[in-house]
Amino acid sequence: MTPEFLLGAWPIIRFAEIDSTNEEARRRAVSGDTGPCWLVTDAQTAGRGRLGRQWSSPIGNLFATALLPYPRPAAEATVVPFAAGLAVVDAARMAGVDVGSLGLKWPNDVLAGQAKLSGTLIETGLLHGQLWMAAGFGVNVEVAPERSDRPTACLVNLPGGTGLTAPRLLTLLDLAFRARLNQLLTEGFAGVRADWLACAAYLNASIEVNGLKGIMTGLADDGALMLCADDGTVTRVRAGEISLLS
Repeated sequence: MTPEFLLGAWPIIRFAEIDSTNEEARRRAVSGDTGPCWLVTDAQTAGRGRLGRQWSSPIGNLFATALLPYPRPAAEATVVPFAAGLAVVDAARMAGVDVGSLGLKWPNDVLAGQAKLSGTLIETGLLHGQLWMAAGFGVNVEVAPERSDRPTACLVNLPGGTGLTAPRLLTLLDLAFRARLNQLLTEGFAGVRADWLACAAYLNASIEVNGLKGIMTGLADDGALMLCADDGTVTRVRAGEISLLS
């Protein structure tokens, strides 16, 4: 049965500028408001991504955090990034974008070819013994920010993406993310994992992560990356940044 908090569109709270939508979610949760709602801003002054990295936030892109009560133990929240990444692809598809070039990079990025299109940041906390979640989405909609360390892409430059705006994408992302959370909460991780692997970037390719090299062979049942070394040893990697080896 679909959890009640997933049945209807979540309210949207908009800001012209804010430090970080995830930080605003944290402030609200600590004060007793755990949503569900979307916190959305036109610009961030201190946007951040995974591993404490700064997130470039040019106007025209989507910066949104879903604040919600999460009715599962904290250990099970580790698989939500996979549902979130799928939701971005789902929303782009619903918007009419040709998503054939999109791939999901473990654990939380969406790529267009080899260029970064989107990232998610999932954070949790406890309020009176109940888990709350801040699911932050940064999606390059109109602007591909220049970066020295990697190429970037934006949705309006993909086939079918012309004219797409951040507000329109958010409307579709609300539908897509609630659907993927419902899949996760009612069916378990298996279906999300299968869907994620079907559009995974670097699956069965040679990669390096945390100084380890091998073939990415899949995902474990907790979302860990399965890395097979040349000698056949399989390692479960639960955190890190992966790179493709030529």
